[in-house]
Formats: sequence, C-alpha cells, structure tokens
Amino acid sequence: MVKFYNSWNFSKLSPFAGSSHLSMDLKSLFADISVVLRDTRNQPVQQLTLPDILSILHDITMIEGEAGSGKSSLLRKIAILWASGSCPILRRFSLVFFISVPSIENQQMLNDAINKQLVGSLKEETLQEIIKHLGKQVLFLLDDYGEIDAAPQAIEDLLLKNPANQVSLAITARTGMGRKLRKHARNVLSIQEFPLYSSTYIYRQLFSHDMRVVEAFFLELVSSKELQAALKTPLFAVALCAYWVENPNTKESRDVAICKAYLMQNMLKYPKDPDEVKALVSSCGELALNGLFQSQLNFTDEDLSAAGVNSNDALKFSLLSKFTSQRLRPIYMFFHPSFQEFLAGKRMSELLDSMDPLLVERGMSYLKQINTFTRVVGRYHYFLKYSCVHSPKTACVIISHLFELLDNSDAYNSHADTNLHLQHHPDLSCIEEMLNLLNSNRKGFLISFVFYMLLDFAIKVAEESNTMTHCAPIILGFLSGKNLSMDLRSPNKGLCYFLKKYPEGFSLIKSCKISVDGSKRGSDLDFVHSEDFASYWEVPNVDQDYSKAFQLVSDVFQNTVSNDYGRRSNLDLSKFGFNVETCKIPVLLVEASGHIEEWDSIICNLMVFLPLSDHVEVYIKACPGFLGSVRMVFEQYLSRFVKLSIYKVGLSLEEQELISQMTSLQCLEITDVHPPEHLILHLDRLHELKELTLNCAKDEWDVINILPDGFKNLKNIKRIQLENVNLSYHSLRLIDFIGHFENLSSFTLSCNYFPEFEKLMKVVSENKKIQQIHLSGMFISKKEFEDLSAVLHSLAHLTVLVIEGSRCADAKALSVFVQALPFLTKLEELKLPSGPEVKTAAASIIKQFRHLPQLRKIFLNSDILDDSSLIALAEEARGGNLSNLEKLELSLNHDITQSGWKDFFLMVDGLGHLNELCISRLYTHQFKTDPLTLIALVQCVSRLHHLNKLIMHGWLLDEKDLEMFNAMKKKHPQSKSFMLLWQWILPFQPNVTE
Repeated sequence: MVKFYNSWNFSKLSPFAGSSHLSMDLKSLFADISVVLRDTRNQPVQQLTLPDILSILHDITMIEGEAGSGKSSLLRKIAILWASGSCPILRRFSLVFFISVPSIENQQMLNDAINKQLVGSLKEETLQEIIKHLGKQVLFLLDDYGEIDAAPQAIEDLLLKNPANQVSLAITARTGMGRKLRKHARNVLSIQEFPLYSSTYIYRQLFSHDMRVVEAFFLELVSSKELQAALKTPLFAVALCAYWVENPNTKESRDVAICKAYLMQNMLKYPKDPDEVKALVSSCGELALNGLFQSQLNFTDEDLSAAGVNSNDALKFSLLSKFTSQRLRPIYMFFHPSFQEFLAGKRMSELLDSMDPLLVERGMSYLKQINTFTRVVGRYHYFLKYSCVHSPKTACVIISHLFELLDNSDAYNSHADTNLHLQHHPDLSCIEEMLNLLNSNRKGFLISFVFYMLLDFAIKVAEESNTMTHCAPIILGFLSGKNLSMDLRSPNKGLCYFLKKYPEGFSLIKSCKISVDGSKRGSDLDFVHSEDFASYWEVPNVDQDYSKAFQLVSDVFQNTVSNDYGRRSNLDLSKFGFNVETCKIPVLLVEASGHIEEWDSIICNLMVFLPLSDHVEVYIKACPGFLGSVRMVFEQYLSRFVKLSIYKVGLSLEEQELISQMTSLQCLEITDVHPPEHLILHLDRLHELKELTLNCAKDEWDVINILPDGFKNLKNIKRIQLENVNLSYHSLRLIDFIGHFENLSSFTLSCNYFPEFEKLMKVVSENKKIQQIHLSGMFISKKEFEDLSAVLHSLAHLTVLVIEGSRCADAKALSVFVQALPFLTKLEELKLPSGPEVKTAAASIIKQFRHLPQLRKIFLNSDILDDSSLIALAEEARGGNLSNLEKLELSLNHDITQSGWKDFFLMVDGLGHLNELCISRLYTHQFKTDPLTLIALVQCVSRLHHLNKLIMHGWLLDEKDLEMFNAMKKKHPQSKSFMLLWQWILPFQPNVTE
C-alpha cells in the first residue's frame, strides 16, 4: 500500500473524470482547507489545522462538507502523508486503507473491496486478524459515505462492530447526507468555505509558467466580491483552472467561465449518456428557473418532481446536493447559488430559442417580470447575463427588452423585492444603493446612469457571447437620437470598440460629450462641507421623534458610490483610427473641469474626436489653463466651434485671442470670472453670435464701456444675460446696443444701479420678439418696478417674467402691475418679488391668473403669501384657471399657519398637470406637522395624479406620518417615481431633545 499511495496514479487528482486537460499532484500541491470541530448539538467548537485533524483520528471521525469542498483530497493527502513516512503524527498507524465507498458493490466483502481498489490479495480471515491484533493502529479512510442510497453492508458492519474492533475510521460524507453516520461518530468535522488564499495559491502553482494570466486574474479578483464568493468552493476554483487550460483565449468573464467549466467538466464523467445528461441539465434548469423567480434556494422532492428532475441522477451528476440530517424531510440545493443562476439562464435561453410558441411565451412571461432597473442590476443581473451567453436569439430578445425599459416610467421604481441575492452577490449592493439615491434626488442623473448601465451590459454580453453581429443593429437603434458621454482620461473601452466596428453609430447619436475631470476638481458642495457653513446658520433643535428630518452631509455622500459606467481604464483612442469620412458626430461637446495634469494623453484623445464633428461646443469649469494647453489643437478647427462656456476660469491674453478667432461662435458664456477685456473688446469679430452671457465675479465691472462699437452690428443676437455688471455710467450705451438687436428674445439683467431704466424698458417693449425678461439686483426699486409695469401691456409675446428683489414695489406700481397682467396671455412662467406691499397685493395678483391660461410655472415664495392669499390661490386652481400648471413654488412663506395650509390642501384642485410642488420652510421656522394638516396634505397629493415631486423641508414628520404618506403613495399613479424630499442635509448634527 505504501508503494500504491506513493504512485502517480493515487496522488494524481483529476477533479473532472474523463478530462485530461487538468490534473494535480497531491504530493506537491495541497491547499489549506478550513475545518471546524462540532459538538453533539452540531455547534462549532474549534477551528482545526491539518496537524489537529491528524491527531484526533481515532475511533470514528466523520468529515462532512459540500460537494467539491475537498473531502476526497483530504483523505488522499492523509494516505500520502502516511506512506511518505515523514509525518510523525501518523506513525501510530501500521496500516492505512483508502476505500471509495460508492465503488463497493452491496454484497462485496470488505477484503474484496480492498483488493479491487488497492493492491494484493487480502483474505477476509487475514483482514479480521489484522483488525483484531492491531486495532487502533489500523486507519480506514472511507470516502463518499452516503453518496448512494444505502451504504454497502461491509461498511455498515465495520461501523457497528467498531466498539469491539477499536480501529480508527475517517469517513467523509456530503453535508446533510450523513445522518446515520453521525450516530456512530466520536468526532464530527465540518469543512467550511474554501479560503480565498488557497484558491490563489492553486492558481500561482498551476500557472507559474504564465504569471501574466495570474496577475490579470488577481486584479479582477480584488474588485469582484462575486468572484471571491464563487471561489470559496474548491471545485469552482479548479473548474476555472480547467477552463483556462482548454480555452486560453476566451473572452468570457470569469463567472461565466467557472459555471461553464464546472458543467462541461462534470459531464465528462459520463460521456456515454449525452442525451440523458442534456435532459437532466434542462430539467435542473427548470428547477433553478422556478426557484430564482420565487427567491428559493432550497427544494423539496415535490419541487424536483414538478420540474421533472430525477433526484438520483441529479445527485449522480453533482448538479444538486441533498441534505437530510436533523430534518424530517430531505432538501436539495444547487451546490452554489451562482450555478443555480447559470442553469436558470441556460433554461431561459432554451425557452426563448425554442420553435414552440408556448415555450417562447413562457420565457417571455419570466422576462416581463424583470420590469424595473433595480431588478435588472440586482436580483436578476447575473441571470440575464447567463441567459444571453447561450444563444444569439436569446441575447437579442433580452437586450431589446432591457432597452425598452428606458422609456417605461414604471421601470424606475427603486423598491427591492428581496435582498437574498446580496448574500452571494454583495457587489450588487453598491449599484442598487446608487439607483436608490439617484431615484430619490437626481432624476436627470438617474436616466443617464441607467442609459449607460444598459448600453454597457448589452455590449459586454454581446462581446462575451460572440453574438455582436446579431445584437449590433439593436444596439445601434438604441443609440439613435441619444446623447453619449465619455471621459477622455478613462474612456469606455467597450463602447469605443463598438463604435470602431460600427462607425455608423456616430451619425445616429444626437450628440457626444467628451469630458475631462481634473484630479483636484473642486465641488460646488465644498462650502456645505466646510465649517464656515455653521457660522451662517444656527444649529437646529428637534425632538427625538423627528430627528430623521436632518442628515449629515458626510453620511449622505459617503453612501454615494462612484460606479461610473462611462469610465474605465486609461485608453489611447488614437489607435482606434476613427475614419473622418465614415464617423460623423452631429454635435460634439467638450467639457473640462478641475486641475488637469495629464495633458499629453488628453490632447491625444481630444485630437481623435475634434475632426469628427462640424459642430463643437466647449464647456470649461474651474479648469485653469485648459484653452492654453489645447490651443494648437483648437487652432486647426476654429470654424467648428459654435458654443463656448467658461465658468470660474481666468483667461490669459493668448486664450482670449484664441476665442476671438472662433468666428463661428453662436453662444458665448463667461461666468463668475474677472472680465476678459481683450476678448470683450473684440466681440464684434464673432459675426454669428446669437447668445451672450457676461456674469462677472463678485465685484462689479464696467464691461459695457469695453464693448466695441461694432457690437451693435451683431444682428443675430437673440439672448443677452448681464449679471454683476456696473451700469452706473454707461447705461445709455447698453440701451443703444439693445435697440439694435431686432431679434432679441431673452434679456437678463442683474446690477446694483441703472439710472436710465425707464428708457431701457421702452426700448425692450418696442421689440416685438422679446419673450423672456429676468430682472434682479438692488437696482430694482419702486420706480423701476413702476417703469416695468407701465410697459407690460406692450409685451404681448412675453412667456417668462422673473423679478427678484425685496421691497421694490408700492401700492401704485402694484396696481399698474395687476392691471397689466391680463395682457400677458402667453405667459408661461412668473416669479414675483418679495416685500410687504407684494404680500398685501398677492390676492389681487392671483386673481389675474385666470387671464393667463398658458401658465406652467409660478413662483410665489419668500414671504409673499399668507393664509388668505393662499386660499385665493386654491380658489383659482379649483376654478380650473391653472389647469396647465406644472410647477408651483410656495416655499419660505413663513406667515402661513398650519390651519392655512390645511384649508389650502383641502380646497385646491384642478391641477391636472402639476408635477412639482414645493412648500418648504427654513428649519429656523420648522413646525411639527399637525395630524389634520397631514391628512389634508395626503388627500391633496392623492388628487394630484401627475405629481411626482413634493418638496417640504421644514415640515417635521415622525414614523406614523411617513407610514400614512407611504400608504397613499402606493396607490398614487406616480408611485413608481414619486419623490418626497423633506430631510435637511447639513454639515452638523442637530440638537436632539428627548
């Protein structure tokens, strides 16, 4: 036996019988397994090392573990160590017999089994004499007890007679299949999850000749919790090795490779039964599919029967594991949840790929249940992926279904049905949290996030499954009319390869935004994070029951996972060689932000895209030196730039000159910067200019005096926005310019002083194309408001009127304003200034809304309303005079009482198109929501069938309040996308009182 145990035939381990591609020598390669000792109540007592295991091998030791957990390897290793003579702990054994229990015929004597499986011709009498005289010095290693329905009689006799024989037995059994054995065992050892370091040890040893593969795998392993979980089973770990050996150039992801390898290699055990194997895999797939959609991992005999699964065959082929110990009825499990998902996906592919319409309909019924993005990226993510890899037809059907969800508002419901999948796919929790966060606060970002998520999924599965030829038309159709985004520092490699192969995708999209985010980019939220914020706002006080009304900034943004589907590893796009003749982008957007250091790679990638579009828009945000760094590239395409937006970026003289040479510019926006005098002085070069924004930094600047006389000759000007400018001395010059812009439709002005405002309003009112007027700043006093009111009757085409200021109106001016409002029949958006006079006249103004049938947005915030004027607003709405209203802003009206709000909520109606309502209060004026007021609010929201956003910061809600609101929300027509925003996000904790 020593010679046999030392032989290659015994020490060679081929996990997948019938496959010659992979074998391991247990003499030189044995990875640690995790083993615990259990007590009589099956509770873990002690973690054991290999020496610990060897030292307790006396009497009967039961070793249980899942299929593929390393039970057989452990027993073989014990035999090899004994035969080597170099293991002192095992020298107490004179003889060691390794016997495979399933290989023993039922009536076979024990000596015959030894003769057949080992070597020699041992007689029964001799064996009994050996046992009698050597006793504890004899060790039987019995492998796979319980793999068959009943243990051979010879093994049963050995167990029953052992109290007298006193030999040592180490017996392995699958977890849950050793109930009878447990009654005899002195020690019960349980093999736990395979340590991840053991898997990596195996890979290092087996692929030491190709460390490139190992290193690439380790990089993926570090970032994939799902892969880490799968490799906690030795059989999965070895299956991946076998697959690598047989498919060295595979494009498939590791998880797909592992499952395919396990299924394929395991089936090689029975090469003579291909039809039987195929039918068994299909029926197990049916069981897996049913279980997946019922969140079921454990199955009964009835479940197997319903799916047409033969339990004995499924156990024989290692597709299922059976558990019977300490249970009245046996249960079955797939040996790993990922394998269940894989078989379910394989069965799904069979259904969708079938020629039988009924089977296809069954498959579609399953697919239609995956109807939210939370289900797509969470519970069913890997199932969808596994379904696509088996058939081009299935991949096309599934990808088409997912793309259709983008236009389905119900698909954005972020409610998760179950968290069971997160136990074996913990990496999915991040993206589910991201979806939930975006769904609650950032609707626009959510749509963009979902778009790239779907696009990324489709390209990946099509590439991995070699079905790109079939899926490409569907992906191209999905891209049609969409806005693409790509980060130049780390472009999406999959998308780039797709567009290289299918360049027509460029011409199908609406626009392509290429962005450069600097490594030290400042955030607009920096001030909120800073300690200075607390000096502006006092710390709120709140009762314990209402403490959820406040959240810490750090907590909120700590949960924001940067899982950007548009960003991947660094990539040189120049090697793609996009052809200028075939790759045409309708609109190219270039966006730069933050402090950039890696200019060479960025410029290289920028040069790839600029030639592909004749319409280029550039947006620069707090990115100093950008234009100077890319000047040589931009100079080659000056005629293609149609828009330039600059925010918080000082411009050098060279950069200003570069901009002035962009003679095709139609829109120029300069915001929150020191005025670039050279550029302003040469604005008359921009003959195509239609829109101009000059928003100076905090200090006012006299930019009007710098403007060239030729500025008035820019006849295409449609929109002018001037903010934080000094007009104390050159207001007449501005008025002269405005008078020359016959096509002006939008005018925005914000300054502290404008001495000739009456003349400005006269010139503006004479322009019959003016549609939007935005006025703000300290210059708006009673006189200016009166001047504006006097010309309103002449602005019949006005659609937007925004007046921001305080104490800027008196009774006389307001009277003129109220009388002029009915002339603005096309008005869609109205924002009123604040002040006591406006509050007094608010009810009169509101009554004029009946003459403004096109109103879509109304801003009556900042202490404009009281209880009586709020009721007047409700009456106008109830009378059907605000039927087109989409947004109603009523925040910061702190004089409105809860009684006033309650009456408003009870009365208001007729707002069939309202989708956003804001009733927020500062937390310095917060109040506990009265139960009757809350009931009225809930009833009001239930009547507003199009409402999907309610903003009510400063309204304190407790658990019961939220329960009432959520109960209504479930029945609301917008329940899947409804957002309730009521929690303040602050950089400090509130003072909580009991």
